[in-house]
Amino acid sequence: MASESRPPVHESLHVANSSDIYRNDDWWKAVVRYKFDRSDNYEETAVYLWNNDDGWTRKNKYVIKTIDAWETDKAIVDRLFSDPSSVMPDNALPVSDYYEVAAGETVFRSDDWWKAIVKISKKGSYETEEAMIYLWQETDGDWRRRQKYTIKSQERWQEEAEVVESILYTGTQRDEEENNASGGAKTGRPDEFGQLNRELEKHLSEESVE
Repeated sequence: MASESRPPVHESLHVANSSDIYRNDDWWKAVVRYKFDRSDNYEETAVYLWNNDDGWTRKNKYVIKTIDAWETDKAIVDRLFSDPSSVMPDNALPVSDYYEVAAGETVFRSDDWWKAIVKISKKGSYETEEAMIYLWQETDGDWRRRQKYTIKSQERWQEEAEVVESILYTGTQRDEEENNASGGAKTGRPDEFGQLNRELEKHLSEESVE
């Protein structure tokens, strides 16, 4: 069910639709579809997490720029929960030392951006089984986290994915992507650099850098 009040996204965004994942006095997690320009057909969807500290403060955001990007991420998360042994841990991933990474897979990496999905087996001394979707940006020689989406369990993932798709698979975002796809693919052999640019374009929001 759509949220009865406007979620506390940035005031410059025009909310097209939203649905709460959960909300209590302290925490609010929701899926929001929005536009940067009210007159534009282009939309993005994002999963937000806010904390109420004398007002709602954003803690995490995970942008789903395209349906194709969502389906790529979802397949990896499904695999991490159902068969984590099929995904080997990558010790090079710039995840906090507080977490112990049981498995992880890079979605894409360029000189400036790195997106990966990991499964966590420990948070400090606490054992857990959580999946996290990360987006980092290279800044001054370090990878800085720009986006993060934490899924607490496989059961929670199934519930949250349903909410995401109830928003993502309706409205102009899907229509726009289908119209673009119907235009036909370009012929010719894609080069590696061009493929990377297309992957970045598929995943990166205009609001990735804040």
